[in-house]
Amino acid sequence: MYTDAHRMFLQVMTAKRMLKGQEVKSVFEKCKAVCDLDIDDLQQFVLEINKQLEIMHMAIRKAVQEEHNEDTQCFVLVNNHSTEATRLVSSFNHQELALFRKIIEVIVQAEDGCVGENYALNLGNELQPKMKLKDSENFIEKIVNDNWLIMHNGLLSISALTMAEIQPYLQEQHGDDVSKCYFCQILTFKGHRCTSCNVRVHRQCSKRYWSRVKKPPFCPESSCSEPWPHIEDVMPKKRLRTDY
Repeated sequence: MYTDAHRMFLQVMTAKRMLKGQEVKSVFEKCKAVCDLDIDDLQQFVLEINKQLEIMHMAIRKAVQEEHNEDTQCFVLVNNHSTEATRLVSSFNHQELALFRKIIEVIVQAEDGCVGENYALNLGNELQPKMKLKDSENFIEKIVNDNWLIMHNGLLSISALTMAEIQPYLQEQHGDDVSKCYFCQILTFKGHRCTSCNVRVHRQCSKRYWSRVKKPPFCPESSCSEPWPHIEDVMPKKRLRTDY
């Protein structure tokens, strides 16, 4: 049943476009309290909202914000309309859109899922006509402020908002370079990768999974099962034993 609590939650999502894990829980609890709604199933709650959003070709999707040193699950309000792959940046002019595509391409192809800000700025020189350096600077600052890209120590990476919004475009244009986490099946560009196969795993999913496994980390793909090379990132040192 669609209630005022659902409407309130949607209003917050519409204003912010993206809510991280703790924010989601906080907003969910506040909406329930204000509207006196007795429900604990967040997934079912969001499903009811998405039913109402279908007619507008929109949906709330789960995504993962891959920050510099951690991953955070979040909800993102996205446009599902598929007639324009780059619909999320409809407010960009032609030159800005071209630069955005170039930045995304470089990030997707990078092993660490990042590109230096200076390198990204110089991509404007490859456009026809060339983009002025100051215009490139202003544009990159804008898309970082609007949460399309993440900036950390001079490195740009793709935000959860962009991943969720243009996932079909990313998969269509950059197929072999786009990976989903083996466990949660959500896109990842900074996740750890097996050195023997194409399996890639979110850092947080790695920690969650191998904290429950009573043996050294291994590739989760049954046809591979090679030792996991990122052992120091997924298990406490006291559990790094090899005599099981």
